[in-house]
Amino acid sequence: MPELSIDGRRIDYDAWGEGPETVVFVHGGFGSSSNLWARTAAALPDGVQAVAPNLFLRSDPPADGYNVASFAGHVAAFVEALGLAPATFVGHSMGGVVCQLIGARHGHVAKRLGLVCTGPNIRNHGVALSLMDQLVEGGQTRENMTDIARHWFHEIPDQAAFDAYVEDSMAAPLDAMISAQQSLIDMDVEPELPSIQAPTLILHGVKDHGRTMDHAERLKAGITNSELVLFVESGHAPMWEEPSAFDRALRRFLQSPVPA
Repeated sequence: MPELSIDGRRIDYDAWGEGPETVVFVHGGFGSSSNLWARTAAALPDGVQAVAPNLFLRSDPPADGYNVASFAGHVAAFVEALGLAPATFVGHSMGGVVCQLIGARHGHVAKRLGLVCTGPNIRNHGVALSLMDQLVEGGQTRENMTDIARHWFHEIPDQAAFDAYVEDSMAAPLDAMISAQQSLIDMDVEPELPSIQAPTLILHGVKDHGRTMDHAERLKAGITNSELVLFVESGHAPMWEEPSAFDRALRRFLQSPVPA
């Protein structure tokens, strides 16, 4: 896997394709990795390249530690160092919060934003609190990490991919996962949403029992140039649960013009 150094801190990442259009995929919390996006990235149209940094695995922590604000600055610097800015940023769950902060605080690197099953804060998201407690109390056992990962899906579509997801969560530093999750609990991006200028596509699973529809609707209300696309058979991971529909929505978004 390629890697890059930002201020002496290593960032491991995956890369797919080539072309003038760039998508930066940002994974979620609880030990997720670039593997979350492998299928989606491989299905991108010709002329689009993709990169996906690993924020937990094989990478050094950002200078300010494992938290969403630090991740946002780190990922923005990563994209600039690769000479890929401005780019389209697509983030899932925690990664979606990172992308909101990139749009609000590092807008010069953001051409478009894709926000997948995320929200501006954890209001009405009791699952975030309960899973944090479960992670702290249950630790990084296979049984515990499997149970946590199971929450992301209405129905697990690919058992092998799910098992690989659990393997990644087993390899991530426990303190990093806890710190990142605590930062999500503490963060509220809602007051900053109006400052996001990049065209934004909100992609949300109707059956997501953690990030409920309320989260998607608050993003839609807060970001002026935004569109909401729903996936009626999906929980927290529509890019896995309804891949064809997800790919179509993302492809259309990438082909849409961006205001000068």
